[in-house]
Amino acid sequence: MATLSGNKVKDTYQALLKLSSNGATTTVKTVEDGSGTSTALAVSTDKVQVDALSFSTAPTASATELTGLFLDGSNNVVVRDLDASAFTQTTVVFANPMWVLRPIASYTLTASAATPAQAGVSNSSNGSSHEVNDADNHFETSLTTTGAVTVQQAGLVKIDVNFMLEVTSSNTDIIIDVTEKPSGGSASIIQSITRGHSAAGNTAIGFSLVRHVDADTDLYYTIRNSGGGASMLTTSTFILTKLD
Repeated sequence: MATLSGNKVKDTYQALLKLSSNGATTTVKTVEDGSGTSTALAVSTDKVQVDALSFSTAPTASATELTGLFLDGSNNVVVRDLDASAFTQTTVVFANPMWVLRPIASYTLTASAATPAQAGVSNSSNGSSHEVNDADNHFETSLTTTGAVTVQQAGLVKIDVNFMLEVTSSNTDIIIDVTEKPSGGSASIIQSITRGHSAAGNTAIGFSLVRHVDADTDLYYTIRNSGGGASMLTTSTFILTKLD
């Protein structure tokens, strides 16, 4: 209906909008049509309230305006002035820095405890060691201990040992020692594992530790055999994950 002009009240009152009770006050009242059907709009003398807000045309976007409209905890619209960094794209990274060490080549165990030479870091090669999410330098290759990783920031570190071995002789015992060496201190074994094998064949040795270490502490492992013979394969990994 374009106009009320020339139309009878009995035919047009349904199209009129009114308040749910007479007179506008400071209390929000629902706007109804002439038949008493509620709309999504409510008003008071100082507030307009809607159940849902829709635009027929999207508001114009601004590349420079830093003032925005937000909802507070009571669903009231409030103004907030933002910093320009709110619109700067950032890279989301995983929470936990991680180092994954691999032996550079298959290593034949001897009766003397040793750490095999570790492959260089490259995240694009399955034969390399890996550095993940460590932009803040939680780990680095030790400058003083062969095959070790230096934990540069104090905190909890999870140590995962996942060794793949080829046992070449029966009655072979494989001994793995996980060791820490504080800066300026002496090395000490924090966990020793012995796994016996009565027959030749491929095997896996895996376990995990959680350790609080001080800054500049070296963590590493040594491996040896007692009797028989075995080789450590390049698919073996020694993984350090910073937990805090």
